Amino acid sequence: MKYIGITQRVNDIESYDERRDSLDQRWVNFLLSIDLLPILIPNNINYVKHLVNNHKIDGIILSGGESLCKYGGNVPERDEVEFFLIDWAINKNISLLGVCRGMQVIQDYFNNRLTKVQNHVGVRHKLSVVNNGRISELCKKYKDVNSYHNYGSFKVEPELKIIANSLDGVAMAIEHDQKHIYGVMWHMEREFPYCSLDYELFRQIFS
Repeated sequence: MKYIGITQRVNDIESYDERRDSLDQRWVNFLLSIDLLPILIPNNINYVKHLVNNHKIDGIILSGGESLCKYGGNVPERDEVEFFLIDWAINKNISLLGVCRGMQVIQDYFNNRLTKVQNHVGVRHKLSVVNNGRISELCKKYKDVNSYHNYGSFKVEPELKIIANSLDGVAMAIEHDQKHIYGVMWHMEREFPYCSLDYELFRQIFS
């Protein structure tokens, strides 16, 4: 079984005066169903540095939820952790997948500008594969995918490659030209039943 670190969103619980890290339970169920053991990553950079240096980590997932601070979010501790994890994954040659917000973090890390997009919250989109890449053939097989995001992009800088767009031109799947860095804008953990193509995607990325 492979160990996959997965980041968490931040929730402010005013009635308890608490700021909590949280992860949709469906993520754990999804990963266990394909023999991947999730390692939940808290939004504490000092802890995370110790974690990745002292625990076996075979891959990283940057999960969804919340905007980056430069786009109106208020979770600087999460931004810091996720940017560090991209650095770490590149240096260790570890596969990393960004999901929704996670793909936005990857785009921002590589100096790509995000913009407000319309009709991408609670809407399913067909994919148009626009470039050849490691996950292109798999993306061609999807009938459609879910979407729950307010920000996206229509182009990327040369280090990244858009693999698939929605029909309105928003990037829905990307990969790095050389590194094991991938991003998708759909939430596989929210599908019921889980999609066999998402299983294939994870097996390909984290094999």
